[in-house]
Amino acid sequence: MRTDCAGTPTLFAILLCGLLAGCIGGVGNTHVYYLIDPVADAAPNQPAERPLAIEIQDLHIPQYLEKFQIATRDENNRLKYAEYKQWGENLRKNLTRTLARNLEAMLGTQDVGTPQNRSMSAPDYRLHVHIEQFERDRDARVRLIARWQLSRSSGAEVPEMHNANLMSELEIDAADYDALVAEMQSLYGELCRRIAESIRAHESGE
Repeated sequence: MRTDCAGTPTLFAILLCGLLAGCIGGVGNTHVYYLIDPVADAAPNQPAERPLAIEIQDLHIPQYLEKFQIATRDENNRLKYAEYKQWGENLRKNLTRTLARNLEAMLGTQDVGTPQNRSMSAPDYRLHVHIEQFERDRDARVRLIARWQLSRSSGAEVPEMHNANLMSELEIDAADYDALVAEMQSLYGELCRRIAESIRAHESGE
């Protein structure tokens, strides 16, 4: 009686090859997580006469940016989500915290409250930020479109409305997420500077 031992190594070899192929195919598919950090050179251009108290009441982003996968647009204006390039936390919370830290540095204050970290003092100004677009656009440039509402805490005056339409100078390759996030961080830092300038201008009565 002949035992069929030849089939066993063959089956083992097939399974082993499949396992190795899966491992090799997985190279480069590891998850990478990103954050938008505060800008490094956020010192105020001019010292404030007194430390201000700011309350960021809310920061809104479009629903399509609420995913952890980083969103971009292609040349047909279709949204694409990167499977392995993701935000390290909810983008709205990340942007809110970074805005607070940038404003603290840019306005020379330690009293900037957020919905997640409220201040115990009465705010001088309340801030609402609405981001309408923030991703690599179909022209390969990062675009940040935002508006914000600034008001005194007393509510005795009409809130000021401001807006910004920012775009990167360089085109970003669709696969270069390091450059993409770096450019997003740079543009967001510029938005924070403009928000700080609007607060400083309002405080000085300009």
